[in-house]
Amino acid sequence: MNDLPVRQGLGAAAPLGDTLPAAWYADPAIFAKERTAIFHRHWQLFAHESRLPDPGDYFAGVLAGFPIVVLRGRDGRLRGFHNVCRHRAAQLVPDGVGHSKSLVCPYHGWSYDGDGKLIRARDFGDDPGLDTGAMHLFPVRTETWKGLIFVCFDLDAPALVDWLGPIAAMAKDYPLERYRFYRDKLRDVAVDWKAYGDNYLEGYHLELMHPGLCAAIDVSQYMIDVHRREEFFYLYGPRRDDGLTQGLYFYRFPVLMLNLYDWGASIATIDALGPGRMLHSNWYLFEDLSPATKAERDRITDWAIEIVSEDIAVVTWVQRNLNTGVYDRGRLSPKHEHALKGFQDMARDGVAAYDSGWRPRLRAG
Repeated sequence: MNDLPVRQGLGAAAPLGDTLPAAWYADPAIFAKERTAIFHRHWQLFAHESRLPDPGDYFAGVLAGFPIVVLRGRDGRLRGFHNVCRHRAAQLVPDGVGHSKSLVCPYHGWSYDGDGKLIRARDFGDDPGLDTGAMHLFPVRTETWKGLIFVCFDLDAPALVDWLGPIAAMAKDYPLERYRFYRDKLRDVAVDWKAYGDNYLEGYHLELMHPGLCAAIDVSQYMIDVHRREEFFYLYGPRRDDGLTQGLYFYRFPVLMLNLYDWGASIATIDALGPGRMLHSNWYLFEDLSPATKAERDRITDWAIEIVSEDIAVVTWVQRNLNTGVYDRGRLSPKHEHALKGFQDMARDGVAAYDSGWRPRLRAG
């Protein structure tokens, strides 16, 4: 690793100061800066390759306010595009998984191939000013790592494996590329993405809020390493005897939660839908999807879903109170909340970059 991590847990540390102000969790102006300087800049998890096995398979969704479609071409490659027809800006395909040899706009029938090239402008008429060769779909950077499909809007951002940094090397012994999609859980909730990140990156609340998790891991030894420069966190809690969980746990700023186990993976991400609102997506991947293991898979995923439900419940209360105007700032625990401090500083850095005039390069030229 290129930086010396700061470790949270097992003893007090120096004072950390105050939290972010409450307004940052609900202010449209702050969110607009975050959308540009944070979410447009970073790679974001979008889909799993096992859901697009064949040429013509696609997955469509929305990230950072942009409708996106990733399509597997006839050559087997995955390519991402803005899900926007070049004629009148209609959405080409509905959100979710689908299959089509070409992307055909349902509004007026314009069609595009797997490279995003305009194939046909249906019944358009004679217009010598229409340059079909220049009417490609707008591309989106798309790369994969161990079966996970990521997209990035900033043309100058580092390659995906460089963005992952030490995570890629630390996870090399986990055969994530062999794991297959089993189940997901999507939650559209009135919670700001930072409120959820704050909760995820501290162990202070574990004994009070998560009895199932505390039965599985020794929370007295729970630690989080903060890699400030590389913007990721390594979380560690040793398993108790017969505990359900043991593996590698990472949080890559701004919203990637990557939990790797010998049986599979639990992977979560957040689409920041607006100030004070997010879509939390959790995927559960297993190497063995045989009928014989279904009961155990369901036991594991039900347990994991319950833990997230406990978190969602408490951060929903927090968000409601942040919105009231009664509370402005709190004080961070030097014993338990060093990672939370690192996370909030990363958010501050993004807003400061926007205020200093930095913008991502979203289009070529």
